[in-house]
Amino acid sequence: MTRTVNRPVHDSPPLPRTSLPRRRRVGELMTDQVFAIEPDADFVAALAALRETGHEDLPVVDTENRLVGIVCAPDLLAKLAAIALPEASLFETRRSRDIRRRAGAVTVSGLMTTPVCTVTARDTAADPALLALRHRIHQLPVLDDHQRLVGLVTLNDLLDALRRTDAEIEAEVRIVALGYEFGVKAATLHVTCERGRVLLAARTSLRSQAERLTARVRTVEGLVGLADTVGWEIDDTLRPGAPKENTR
Repeated sequence: MTRTVNRPVHDSPPLPRTSLPRRRRVGELMTDQVFAIEPDADFVAALAALRETGHEDLPVVDTENRLVGIVCAPDLLAKLAAIALPEASLFETRRSRDIRRRAGAVTVSGLMTTPVCTVTARDTAADPALLALRHRIHQLPVLDDHQRLVGLVTLNDLLDALRRTDAEIEAEVRIVALGYEFGVKAATLHVTCERGRVLLAARTSLRSQAERLTARVRTVEGLVGLADTVGWEIDDTLRPGAPKENTR
C-alpha cells in the first residue's frame, strides 16, 4: 500500500548542459527516493505513512508509478475538523462541504487532492520556486515524460541553487559582462562580490546594452543585491532626431 519510489536510470536522460548565466536544474536538486502511497490505501495507512516520513504530504501513485494525486495532512485532519462543524444547512460554504466529504472518506483516493502541481527534472530551479510561492506549497513531485514519479523537490532543496560562494558569483558576473552582446570595454570592467552583493562597474557602447547587462546580471543565481555604475557612450534609447549625449 505504501512504497519507496526509486528513479529508474533508463527513464531519466542526462540533463543538458546550460550556458551562462548558470541555471541549476531540478534534477540536480531533487530527492530521487520518494515515499509514496497508493490510492487504495486506507485512512490508517495514510496516517501512519505521514507520521513515519515526517512529511506533511505524500504523492499518490498507481501500480505503474504514475502520479494520480497527493494526500496531505490537512486532508486527514478533515475527520477531526468535521467534529467542530455546525450542523449542515442549505447555506453551507463549499469549504465546509469539502471538509465533510473528506471526513467521510476511508481510502486515499477519497482524501487526495488532484490535480497536482508538478515539475520535470529538466526545469530550472526557478520554475518550482515560482509554483511553490504562487500556490503556497512546500514540495513538488518530479515527473518523467510518461507522468511517472521520479523524485521530489522541496523548498530547502531549491535553496541550494542560491548557496554559492562569492567567488563563484563574481566569476559568473565577469563572464556574463564580457558577452559580445553587451559591448563592454574589458578595461572598464570591475566586479567584486561580498556576501552575495555585487558591485559592478563597466562601460558599454550603447545605453540599451548597459540596461540589458544589468538586467542579465540580476538573474545570476545566488546574487543577493547589485550596485552598478554601468555607463555608455551613446544613448540609443532616445526618439529619432533627439540629441544624444555621452552620459554616466
